[in-house]
Amino acid sequence: MIEIKKNRTEQARMDFVSGLMGYNSTGIGAAMATYYQNKTKKHKHTPQMQEVKEIMEKSPIYKFGSFFERHNHALMFQTTLDILENRKEEVISWLDSYDEKNTLGSLKLNPNLGIPSYYEKIEIHTQPGNYHGPYGGFLYHWMIGPFLVDRDENDEMGWDLANGIPKGDYKKILDLGCGIGKSTFPYCDLYPDAEVYGLDYAAPMIKYGHKLAESRGKKISFVQNFAEETGFEDNSFDLVTALWLFHEIPKPAMRKVVKEAYRILKPGGVFAIMESPPYKMMNKNYNPLSEFLLNSTAIRMHDPSIMTLMKLHRPDLLSEGGFKDTKDVALPNHLTGYDNEGSYFFGAFPWWMTIGTK
Repeated sequence: MIEIKKNRTEQARMDFVSGLMGYNSTGIGAAMATYYQNKTKKHKHTPQMQEVKEIMEKSPIYKFGSFFERHNHALMFQTTLDILENRKEEVISWLDSYDEKNTLGSLKLNPNLGIPSYYEKIEIHTQPGNYHGPYGGFLYHWMIGPFLVDRDENDEMGWDLANGIPKGDYKKILDLGCGIGKSTFPYCDLYPDAEVYGLDYAAPMIKYGHKLAESRGKKISFVQNFAEETGFEDNSFDLVTALWLFHEIPKPAMRKVVKEAYRILKPGGVFAIMESPPYKMMNKNYNPLSEFLLNSTAIRMHDPSIMTLMKLHRPDLLSEGGFKDTKDVALPNHLTGYDNEGSYFFGAFPWWMTIGTK
């Protein structure tokens, strides 16, 4: 990986905004939870989202937290951009030096691909330039560590899905919407003899992902294409996965991705996605505050499809695309502490895998 030597001022800025981002999760989040618990401890019913909204929007800590979240992200992204812009030629040259000899994996770009129509007017998670901006991989990777308070440093979220999928003789595996590859890496370790592919529409993400994979000794074939139209042959994969893809795409695209996964899987192949639990399940079995905060964060942080996905019965989505034996499975969640030690954010809840077979 490229070694970016920050000067003292740059390092101080990065440390400052990283600390703020961690405090947003562990400090402000905890204060919101305390406020909510105090306001609802005498309730004999489970508050629905509208009631939680009315409770929280009267809270000074929620008003401050909403402002803080949006502007802390902006500060993190701007700090990263300033550091990278000061080394623009070096950074872009490094990203573009992907076609080197003696690499473990490979990177196949599609310069004529363009961007999905649903990303033309938004910047997902308020990331400047979206994922296809020139520094997309850097912006994502440098933000995600402090945002998750370093609870994904070892690709824990990717491992939570990978370990939740029934073990099988998967010789060819594809990770859709792979980004910088953190969701893809676990399959290299779980199935060392398999061909592992990562697909994403954004060249800057998979350029960075290719470099990251090489630095970690992971043999992955990265491909630039849309998850709705991968370009792979029919019946060519044993396992297709998608981590955090579906909440970032609209419902018509979700349906297309499911159909595409079905097309490229071999008979008996497995398709598995992982997201947060549906709103109804979150409210009933886990944490009404988390339900509300996920929804409100989606609105603030330019994630418009979350609301759609969280209301869907996801096994039906897979069944409509041709899959059989579709079901939801609650998985351990290292981020919120569900089925693990510790707690985080506003209450522990599991990850939610939806899985089906061709």
